[in-house]
Amino acid sequence: MTRQTIGSYTITGTLGRGGMGQVFEAQGADGRRVAVKTMTMPETMDASARWEAVERFQREARAVRSLEHPHIVSVLDVGEEGGKFFIVMEYLQGQSVRELLDMAGAFSVERALKTTGQVCEALAYAHERNVVHRDIKPDNIMVLKDGRAKLTDFGLAAMTVETGMTQTGTVMGTFCYMSPEQARGEKVDARSDIFSLGATLYEMLTCRQPFSGDSPGAIIASILNDEPAAIPEAPPEVQRAVKRCLCKEPGKRFQSARELLEGLTPQRTVVDAGPAAVTAPQTADSGSRHESAVAQARAAPKARRQLSVGIACPKCGERWVAGRAACWKCGTPDPRRSVSKVERSAQDTILEAVKQMAPRRKKWWQFWK
Repeated sequence: MTRQTIGSYTITGTLGRGGMGQVFEAQGADGRRVAVKTMTMPETMDASARWEAVERFQREARAVRSLEHPHIVSVLDVGEEGGKFFIVMEYLQGQSVRELLDMAGAFSVERALKTTGQVCEALAYAHERNVVHRDIKPDNIMVLKDGRAKLTDFGLAAMTVETGMTQTGTVMGTFCYMSPEQARGEKVDARSDIFSLGATLYEMLTCRQPFSGDSPGAIIASILNDEPAAIPEAPPEVQRAVKRCLCKEPGKRFQSARELLEGLTPQRTVVDAGPAAVTAPQTADSGSRHESAVAQARAAPKARRQLSVGIACPKCGERWVAGRAACWKCGTPDPRRSVSKVERSAQDTILEAVKQMAPRRKKWWQFWK
């Protein structure tokens, strides 16, 4: 591998550098613009650590190459040259959530929920295929120019069906976003990604990390013991969702990414407005529910008028609502409506029954006569 090429790809620039490798901008033989991630290891690294790093790198290639989703970065090629491994990925034109936070500050609630929802879809897809990311953080979520989010860097991804690289007692990931079980070196599952995504959403909304400290040990202690401050700018349902994501016990969190996605979507309840049903968001505050119901009730006549027909009630003059047998305001029957044979037969039957019951309903003075 020369300095200008990696395999059949020509290096055109550097996109990033990490502790275990670099990411280059490159061009394929067909002229396609790609990103090439390489793995470099210090010469002082012992044989076992070197073997583990190679296994981790190859595992990322296997994990990501098996995932084809609109919100997961696509892997185009995997190779090795001169004892050095590389992964070729699609080139993403955009910025990471970390870069956006550093440049413009906290996200709006709508933008944060949109980005988180797309990451939830990506995680749901990966988890259903036994892939746990294990390193969800703002740096690994790219927001493209068209607003789509893509999940990147499956370098710590664990195939849950494998056992060789997911041993208990190994702490892997980025400290500030680790779940408690991950920080303790325990075995993790999809709920660990839920915790990390909750921490990332918290930072999107507040521009600060939910758990912090002066050292890795202090950060881990905060994750294990502290509760993050509330997010006053966020709606109640979003605050509840973030709080549930950051529960210390995995069993109390959302149990899947799809469940989290539903938790971030405001539930809606139907307010009766006649033939035109109006929906209102559910909230835990009874006062908010009352205000919402009042607002929807005020909007009901407008909704009814939208469904009205071109006649007016002969009694009150209100415009008639399509599909109703009587005026919605005063109850006057529809003069245009003809009674069907079935209805007329039912009415005759009821009238005959009333006539037969009439003598039993006479008062005592009627019998006296």
